[in-house]
Amino acid sequence: MIFESIILNLFILLVLIIALIFDYVTKFFSYWYIRHVPYKSAIPLFGSDYHRVLGLRNTTNEVQQLYNQYPEDKFVGCIKSRIPDLIVKDPDAVRKILSSDFSNFHCRGLGLDKSRDVCLRNNLFYSEGEKWTLLRKELETLLKNMNSEIQDDLHVCLSGINGDTNVQQLLSELLDIVFKDLLIGNNIEGSIITCLRKQSGQRSFQDKIKWYLKNIFPSVHVILGINTAISQLYHKYISVMCDTKLYKDIKKREMVSEEKINTKSKKKDADDNYTFSVLGLFMTEGYLPCHNVLTSLLYELARNVEVQERVRSNNKLLELAIKETLRLHPPYSVISRKCIKMYTFTDGDFLVDRGVTITVPIEAIHRDENNFTDALSFKPERFENKDNVAAFMPFGLGPRNCVGADLGMKIVAAVSGVIVNNFHIDVCNMTPTELRLVDKDNGRTIENDVWLKLRPINCNKI
Repeated sequence: MIFESIILNLFILLVLIIALIFDYVTKFFSYWYIRHVPYKSAIPLFGSDYHRVLGLRNTTNEVQQLYNQYPEDKFVGCIKSRIPDLIVKDPDAVRKILSSDFSNFHCRGLGLDKSRDVCLRNNLFYSEGEKWTLLRKELETLLKNMNSEIQDDLHVCLSGINGDTNVQQLLSELLDIVFKDLLIGNNIEGSIITCLRKQSGQRSFQDKIKWYLKNIFPSVHVILGINTAISQLYHKYISVMCDTKLYKDIKKREMVSEEKINTKSKKKDADDNYTFSVLGLFMTEGYLPCHNVLTSLLYELARNVEVQERVRSNNKLLELAIKETLRLHPPYSVISRKCIKMYTFTDGDFLVDRGVTITVPIEAIHRDENNFTDALSFKPERFENKDNVAAFMPFGLGPRNCVGADLGMKIVAAVSGVIVNNFHIDVCNMTPTELRLVDKDNGRTIENDVWLKLRPINCNKI
């Protein structure tokens, strides 16, 4: 024997194991160095993502930090755990990734499409491959044939308002009516929308832990079988799904889901499950983004009274104001993609391998002075010339852009139009100096209360 000491043999074995583990976790640490892409240094186990993993920064802040750290570069590299990630700053390169070269980047790579949670496994945002193609087609058909006329009931919620108003609370009441008419109908009490909205908007410590696992360690989230906030109301409302307007619209279109194909449950149960998952999708990816965009829009109009007056006198300008709000406060600050086959970035003259993830910093691109003049100012008139908004992409681009973008714009325009045409909107003593946004699920949400002064223009209208 070379070594007679058992302890020495065990020590050498331990060293070899540690060396193999170290080699595994640091395998891609020089990935961006050899490609001459500026990057953030990585450490074992955390990669260069340690600020985010330790909760010191959220995803948006981390991406924004790296975006600003290299102002002259079109690409910035980092390492998420051990996987290379590329932050793409150049709008032209982003358009290629999301549109013309979509076949190379059609996967989001979030790893949540295998979740046992009914609202995750049938969520278009997380689905991949053939399942995504099927769900996308069916949801496009549903939205195209859905009766999305906004009712006149909105004036009921505006009655009696005069003075300092909690904008989020007012908008919740208005959107409850809109989404009840859109999804539930008159056969069921509309409180289901209110309950789902409150449930999805919760930010308890337990909810933050679940979101952390879902965002940072999605595989752990799937293995543990953690349910989303809305799924916790599944048993409470599943029995009434068949009476909803959404269920009837789905049945009318004969929509098909994985539930109907792969489960042995009865057909009605599968229909109910799928309807609930689509309802959850409308709440998390429809209701909440609309709510945040409307809050941001009213806040910006209150701070820019001259713009508000022009919007009130010209409805066409309202659309421009909404677009400017989406530029400053996009519903999704970051979009992720996964490279599914080797791809060459001609702008940087380097290639990335299969499995590398791509991060598109939407909010950072929108606030970059290189893309928009006076980028931090609220100037809706910049959208009068469509040639100047090539970097504008609040709903993403290409085949995987937001499927409900048109409906969302219609809802935001209708609700904001009712408020702007009936009220003068001003700041008050309780109006925050800035909107404090935090990451939540896929998008952003306004954390602080927004109070504005609403003064009726004509009391007889309300």
